[in-house]
Amino acid sequence: MSKVRVLPSIAIAMLLSSCLSSFFGNKDSKSQDYVISTPGVGWEIMDPGEADTAFRNQADQAILNISSSCGEGRFQTLEKLTADILKQLPAYKVIEPAQTRTIGGYPGLITEVRGTVDGKPLFVRLAVVRTSSCLFDIILAGNSFSESSRIAFERALKGFRESSQP
Repeated sequence: MSKVRVLPSIAIAMLLSSCLSSFFGNKDSKSQDYVISTPGVGWEIMDPGEADTAFRNQADQAILNISSSCGEGRFQTLEKLTADILKQLPAYKVIEPAQTRTIGGYPGLITEVRGTVDGKPLFVRLAVVRTSSCLFDIILAGNSFSESSRIAFERALKGFRESSQP
């Protein structure tokens, strides 16, 4: 039963995670030049679909996805890029207003929203980061977020850097 309950979240999370690559490029335009902290204990690697990497939290079944795109679309505003990704979540409401933040030395925008999928809540915490050569989206999605999911998201943001950075 829990697999059925989680399935819509997984589908939406995977769809959200592939948005940047769908809008602005293909698999050939993904970055090979970055590192990000893994979420830690209690998280398992899963098939990322079109994302670069994906993990599932065993505690709350939340999914953490990281995607990159190095095409022309990176020149749009972070607000526009965030809106494009969130279009995939029907009738969402902003829980935490967008906040700008430096992530790995680059400008980023973090937003948290709540939507409904198949009558169940879906929470999404999204960070969009623009480097000099690529865009990155870091997405946490789930029916709810345990403290370990929130910590893993922050850990991913704090551990993000391009490999070519000192």
